[in-house]
Amino acid sequence: MKRYEILFERALPRDLEAAIADKPVAYVPMGTLEFHGWHLPLGFDALKAHTICVLACKKTQGFAGGHRDYPGSIISDEMYVAGNLQIILQRLYAMGFRVVVVLTGHYPQEQVNLVHAVASEAEKKFSQFRVIALAEPEAFREWRGDHAAKWETSLAHAIMPELVDYDAMEKHEDPLYGICGEDPRRTASQKLGQEMLEAIVVHLANKVEHALSH
Repeated sequence: MKRYEILFERALPRDLEAAIADKPVAYVPMGTLEFHGWHLPLGFDALKAHTICVLACKKTQGFAGGHRDYPGSIISDEMYVAGNLQIILQRLYAMGFRVVVVLTGHYPQEQVNLVHAVASEAEKKFSQFRVIALAEPEAFREWRGDHAAKWETSLAHAIMPELVDYDAMEKHEDPLYGICGEDPRRTASQKLGQEMLEAIVVHLANKVEHALSH
């Protein structure tokens, strides 16, 4: 039975206090608003990262909190993202959290390098602080990071199937516009997506439990 609200945005102060006292773990999902083909929502990076973090949070307890020119994309410069993440980690540490998972659903190499660097900096700055920073492909070895193609679309089938719209692709002269990877209409599946989702959640949970034990 859940003893406190695990979603930061829905929590009362007593929920925050209970979470920290029970297990000082926080999950920080990261994403962006960007074009994900004609068949996926613009906020998919953040939506999938949030869902994965919530599932991992339920498993461990704790607390959850490259297409710049395509239509619908709003991508911040790295320095602003880094600064914001630094503030988030500082505040979580000050609140009493000692293990933080930063999962980025947006994973061009510069974003992956950024979260790794900020995490390393925070660990050096604060004592007894573990920041597990990674992108989804780093948590599922078989995943060859793509964009709105086989792998991401499969994950969408598992997380939010009602938002996958292949018909929207057929209405455009270039149905594969903005897609980097295999044609999702032929290669993506709910089965693969569920396998990915379960593997990523278990990977995160194991990382958290290992960090807590040390």
